[in-house]
Amino acid sequence: MALQNLSQIGRKIFERNVMKTSNIFAVSTRNIKQVTQNETPDGTVVIAGSYLPSARVTQLVTVKYDSEGHCNSCYMCKLNLDVKHTDVLILSQFVRTDGCMLPRRVTNLCKRQQKRIGTMVTMAQKAGLMSNINPSWSHKDPRKRFQHKKWNSYWDETTIKC
Repeated sequence: MALQNLSQIGRKIFERNVMKTSNIFAVSTRNIKQVTQNETPDGTVVIAGSYLPSARVTQLVTVKYDSEGHCNSCYMCKLNLDVKHTDVLILSQFVRTDGCMLPRRVTNLCKRQQKRIGTMVTMAQKAGLMSNINPSWSHKDPRKRFQHKKWNSYWDETTIKC
């Protein structure tokens, strides 16, 4: 009985948090091909594939590049996204498997957003929301820090400025 109630609670939490999907923007078009088969008058069969136009074209983020290939604005600025330190799934996209931040040439962020995302990753690690991948002897490990620094830190989201 208790296990069944826990599974129902877990399902409700999952539906409330994970199943919420919003179509704000898409990162790519759907490259769906339509295969057509035509027969020519001489009897040969021509099979051709053509891309169908995507319904998500209006939701794509378009980034304009200048003549040198540099972006005028990064997608974080263009979408006006307000990423907090609690948005761990977004922040984890900017972190390598060894725990370091990805460079700007990979993330395609502007200097301001790259610094801001780096700060948010550090805040999430200090709050215990993201894993801090370091050697076991490192003092960057929160449990090895001195006095009050070993405990999780918490920030008021309204006071975060970057």
